[in-house]
Amino acid sequence: MSAPSLRKTVAATCRRLPKLHQSPRRIAAGRVSKRKIRYDEVGVGPRGVPPISISVQDLDDRTLISLGLLRNSSHSQQASEEILKRHIMDADNVSYEVATATFTQIEERNRHGLFLVALPYQIGVFTASVAAVAALPLVFHLPTVETFNELAVTMDVPPQSDLQTPLEVGAWSWNWMEPPLGSASFILLCMQYIRGQMVNLGMKPYTSWIRSYRGKRLADEFPRYDRKILRSYSETATIVSKRDWRTSGFRRSQGP
Repeated sequence: MSAPSLRKTVAATCRRLPKLHQSPRRIAAGRVSKRKIRYDEVGVGPRGVPPISISVQDLDDRTLISLGLLRNSSHSQQASEEILKRHIMDADNVSYEVATATFTQIEERNRHGLFLVALPYQIGVFTASVAAVAALPLVFHLPTVETFNELAVTMDVPPQSDLQTPLEVGAWSWNWMEPPLGSASFILLCMQYIRGQMVNLGMKPYTSWIRSYRGKRLADEFPRYDRKILRSYSETATIVSKRDWRTSGFRRSQGP
């Protein structure tokens, strides 16, 4: 197809479907122009179609809902947020900017009181980090092993000829390090197995239960909005946001 023919085809398509080539951001803000879109306004590139946008704000409603249903997708949270903003626009009959301000209030309420909820995760992260850093020196570093032996084990120290290399030190320290390390590994394996069987039975592990409870609480606090949309947004939102980490101590998520 020649270039002039391609231009005519694209222009005819734009005239028949004018709103498809306008950003939902403009549609949401009520700035949609009703006049026909010209070829140069569409911004058709070398491929003969408008350029691709990866922002969720530029997606149509059907594509946005499909993306929001992919709970394990990295973009599902952004899609759920955008769906909620557009629902607020429809429910309150307001512009996109006002809906964004309302969404910010909903977001703050969704993070309210999460300090105790996130505490088990923080304890787990701290404990695992300390154990990972301390494991190697407690097994292979002779001064650390000797100090730990004096304070907690009191086992007879082998002759220095048997402690000349880290592997020889590990062979000695493994007498008391094997039981706790082996027990911890077996406990984690059993807990992982229990969680997998809970999922198979349709039961909710701790994280899923927290997300479900938080979604129900948010839907009860904002009854004028659709419960499914609110719960979908709340369940896809992270328990702790980057802003919470930066504010240290979850000052914003604790609320008044």
